[in-house]
Amino acid sequence: MIHIFKKNFHFIPVPPLLAITLFFIIGIIWYSIFTIFCGIFALLLCYSLCAYIIKLPFSKQLILCSFFTCLGAWLHHKNINDYNSFYTFIDNKKFTIQGMVIDKYETTVARYQKSTVVVVAIDTIMANNCYKKSNKTILFYCKNYDDIVVGDTITINNIVCKRPVNKSFIQYQIKEQIVATVFNNISYAIDHHPTWSLRYWIWNQKKRLFEGLSNKLSPDTFNFFSSLFLGNRLYIKDSLEKTNDQFKTWGISHFLARSGLHLALFIFIWQAIFCIIPLPLMIKQIILIILSCIYFILTWTSAPFTRSFALFILNKVCFFIKVPFHLVHYVLFVCLCFLLYCPLYIFFLDFQLSFGLTFALAWFQQLSTQFSDFRK
Repeated sequence: MIHIFKKNFHFIPVPPLLAITLFFIIGIIWYSIFTIFCGIFALLLCYSLCAYIIKLPFSKQLILCSFFTCLGAWLHHKNINDYNSFYTFIDNKKFTIQGMVIDKYETTVARYQKSTVVVVAIDTIMANNCYKKSNKTILFYCKNYDDIVVGDTITINNIVCKRPVNKSFIQYQIKEQIVATVFNNISYAIDHHPTWSLRYWIWNQKKRLFEGLSNKLSPDTFNFFSSLFLGNRLYIKDSLEKTNDQFKTWGISHFLARSGLHLALFIFIWQAIFCIIPLPLMIKQIILIILSCIYFILTWTSAPFTRSFALFILNKVCFFIKVPFHLVHYVLFVCLCFLLYCPLYIFFLDFQLSFGLTFALAWFQQLSTQFSDFRK
């Protein structure tokens, strides 16, 4: 039976990172169901102690998978604990933060009112003469932030905010590394305004590109181009509402989402142009990497787009160092890097679809290739 099975079926090798990634995800999910996590962890601990005492054979793979299961649970706990500790520290009191402005944009809030959003990367939080370091961000919505620019170091005083009640919104904030969103007017002071800042220069170039295209393209064309190829839906949120409703009616809303396909189209267009330009292959690849990096820097990112860009860079690294590029392996590697950065990505549909579909397509493509080679 086994001989017939082996003769008629040819399986591809299982990527080494597959088990590690799966157990890491299991650890993340099991932490949400704390009772199950404690039970599994206790069983693994008991088995480890028994194996050590009575000299049982102990699999290195089991140790590695157990480690990543616990690591996934611990990172999940750490992200939630960091979020909770912020609200424990401020305890519904007025507090002061010091940090750097990393983004500034306009959006529409309730009742179609325009508002300016300032995103501040927190360095220090002060409450009741106590200090706390932080590496999270906080969002401020207000109508008047004209003198604040990206790259400024500012101090914001007498902030009051309450912990959100909605669990889905809390998960979203933790995933985005945001601890709070403040809608009240604030009192602030600019501590340092650099004469030149790379962060400000990039932000200014993105703004100029956006406004330049807005003036040159028709409104409908610009709305779709901004959403799909620039990844910015905040400025055009009102304009897309009617289109969003129509796409939802037909169940094709995913066509409006920015994915790695748009980076693939960008790369395909440049590769087609390079086909008629007489340059060495190595020079063409270097130019393509530079153009893709510029495109990535000057647009607004998303999980699917970042995944696609990371795979593209890894592909080019393999090309330069002359190492085979195995898509299945590198999809798992990028997925694991995302989850190490923030385990809560696993609970969001864009992440699940992006990596799940990419892994499935890569798996079947490799399976098809090896099956064709086997038949030959």
